[in-house]
Amino acid sequence: MRIRKNAVTLLAATALLTGLGAVVGTTSASAASPCDSYGYTNNSSGYGHMLGTYHLKSEPAAACSNTGTATNGSGFYMWCYVYNYYGNVWVYGRVQGTETKGWMSGDNVTWESGSLNYC
Repeated sequence: MRIRKNAVTLLAATALLTGLGAVVGTTSASAASPCDSYGYTNNSSGYGHMLGTYHLKSEPAAACSNTGTATNGSGFYMWCYVYNYYGNVWVYGRVQGTETKGWMSGDNVTWESGSLNYC
């Protein structure tokens, strides 16, 4: 199963509990960028496999720099997830058997076991 389906329900509940809807109308002094820094923490035990060969990213967007590559079928340990600048689910984690870490689109990895918590 893909991460997006489970994360949508989880995020909706989180938004209601934390009152994220109240900040929608606020503005910031500077324009946001897809490659702005996102925090992450290893607060989950999620595990899945890559659905193709993809680059891991420094931040949760395709436009951001590459940190490494994960090949089709490789195991992926999921640390946590966010909704990025565009509203898409991205997961931070590590490729099994390596020290290669980075952000991966939730569309590119399965979620097979364990927990997956918001960063």
